[in-house]
This record gives sequence, C-alpha cells and structure tokens, in this order.
Amino acid sequence: MKLRVTSITVSDVGEQINSVTTALEDLLRPVVAAQDYGGGIEQFAVFFVSVDSDSVENERYCRANNRAGRYKDIVTGKMVSFVGLAIPVDPKTVLSSSREALQQLLQGLLFEELETPAYTLPKKFNRQRLLADLKAALV
Repeated sequence: MKLRVTSITVSDVGEQINSVTTALEDLLRPVVAAQDYGGGIEQFAVFFVSVDSDSVENERYCRANNRAGRYKDIVTGKMVSFVGLAIPVDPKTVLSSSREALQQLLQGLLFEELETPAYTLPKKFNRQRLLADLKAALV
C-alpha cells in the first residue's frame, strides 16, 4: 500500500509541521508498503490540518479531506483507490511545541483518528491491522 503523510497549513506553521510529517512518512512507508489492508485500497493518506485556531475552520478543511475515493494517477494514468484521514491541529500548538513533542502529538492524534475515524471507512479495509502496524513501528 502506498502511504502519504502531509499537511494543510497556514504559512507560519508549514515548515515546522512538514518536517514532522516527512519524518513520519519516512518511518511508516516501509511498514505499510508491502501490506494489503483490504477493500481494494491502494493508498492511505493522512492530512494534518493546521489552518486556524478556530476549530470550526480546521474542521471545514478536514471534512473536505476525510474521505475514501479514487483518483487518476498522473504518471501511470491508472485509477487509484484511497482512504484519506484529515486530523485537525491548532496552529498555536504547533508553534509552541518542540519538534519531538510535535511528533509525539501527531502520532497520538493519528492513532486516535484510526481508532475512531470521523467517517465510515470502507467495510473491507482493515483499519485495526493498519493501526496495529503503525503502533508497532512508532511505539
């Protein structure tokens, strides 16, 4: 399975959160690369949303990215099935956290979101096995 860990942010927090999301992706990619978590899902995408300290604004961006669907890969031209999880993070929290603390926070938020996702994931997608694999790699 392909993995993408990224962020949607305001410019003030972009650099700080991107360094953590890149590190998370680099750590987790080898763990999920050879796995099949079912449901025909080929890519798992995580979006950490840090656009506003107003939780309603962050949630608005999350709703747009909390979904399962398909997209056409621009390189191969093939359709790719994906599951996307968007997780809100207050920009003030990002700015006030050390890199290590921010990494721990984002990992915890990812685990929480996988335990109780904001939307119904595809039935045959085994999120519990994915969660177990991610926890084993990060804890």
